[in-house]
Amino acid sequence: MNILLVEDDSNLALSLKKNLIDDGHYTTVADTGKKALELIKEFEFDLILLDWKLPDVSGIEICRIIRQNNIKIPIILLTILSSISNKIEALKTGADDYITKPFDVKELLARIEAVTRRYLENSTQLNYQELTLNLTTRKVYSHKGEINLTDREFELLRYFISHQGEIISKEDLFRDVWKIPYNPYTNVIEATIKNLRKKIEKHLGRKLIRNVYGEGYTII
Repeated sequence: MNILLVEDDSNLALSLKKNLIDDGHYTTVADTGKKALELIKEFEFDLILLDWKLPDVSGIEICRIIRQNNIKIPIILLTILSSISNKIEALKTGADDYITKPFDVKELLARIEAVTRRYLENSTQLNYQELTLNLTTRKVYSHKGEINLTDREFELLRYFISHQGEIISKEDLFRDVWKIPYNPYTNVIEATIKNLRKKIEKHLGRKLIRNVYGEGYTII
């Protein structure tokens, strides 16, 4: 997952970034509201961790700007403010969750997972690093433009992205993507993954799907 961390406390930002990277997330840090807004305009993020008290633009104001521009991205506010009125204000402004400092990193990671899961269930768009999947038109885009996929390749990519961080077995793919019983005597999965890899890696210039020996595949 590609996360934007907006936090002006350099020590906290460094600690959180390390924990997020250790958990498998690409993490970009912004220490001001202005820098955060510039990054949001330029790059696609999967989630924003947003400090309420910033030196220039408040986290609440950034949240308001994001929602006014109809940007649908999960936002978790980080703050020392803990009153019910603060929480209500945050949620009404468009934050998806709210966590009070100091917090346990394990709780933050659990909240990230929960918020992301809700978005995946309700969203018409799926983002993963440089890729954007439109679930309505069934089209895929990278920073270089549209990537032409077959219906099966689209469903396969969608499944990998929805199960990022997991090792996916052939049995999983037969059951959930092909929707047929497991068949060890066909190479249809290998062939489809090979074609998907070629198309995606041509756009990204790097590997996206990795073989896990004896277990299956994972998206990286």
